[in-house]
Amino acid sequence: MKLFGGPKVSDDQKKRIPPGQYFTEKWPVLHYGSVPSTDLATWNFKVWGEVEQPFSFTWDEFKAMPRKAVHTDIHCVTRWSRLDADFEGVPIQHILERAGLKESARFVLAHSEQGYTANMPLEVLDDDDVLLCD
Repeated sequence: MKLFGGPKVSDDQKKRIPPGQYFTEKWPVLHYGSVPSTDLATWNFKVWGEVEQPFSFTWDEFKAMPRKAVHTDIHCVTRWSRLDADFEGVPIQHILERAGLKESARFVLAHSEQGYTANMPLEVLDDDDVLLCD
C-alpha cells in the first residue's frame, strides 16, 4: 500500500510512461476557457488549406463516417499518462484521404471553440491510432 502519491505502478507500466509524466487512473478534466455549449444541429467541421479538396461536414455526417476502436496509452501534454485506454472514432486517415493532401502540406492547425488552436506535424498525426472521437 502506498501512503503518498498516486496509484501503484508496476515495473512494466513504468516502462510505458515517458520521462516527466505521471501515471493516473483518472481522466483529468482540463480545458481552455469556459465549457462551451454546442448546438449539434449547427456544428460543423471544416478541412481547408494545403489540400486538393476542401470540405466540411455536419455532426450527422461525422457520426455516419467509418469508425474503428483503438486500445492504447495516452500521454497528455499536461504531463499525465493513462495506460490501456479504449477509444472509438473516425480514423484521421479517412479525413486526410478525403482532403487529398498537397505535397506542400506539413502540419495541421486545428481551430476550436473560443479561439483555441493547436498545431501538429502530419508525420505525427497520420498514424493508425489517431482518431476523431466524439
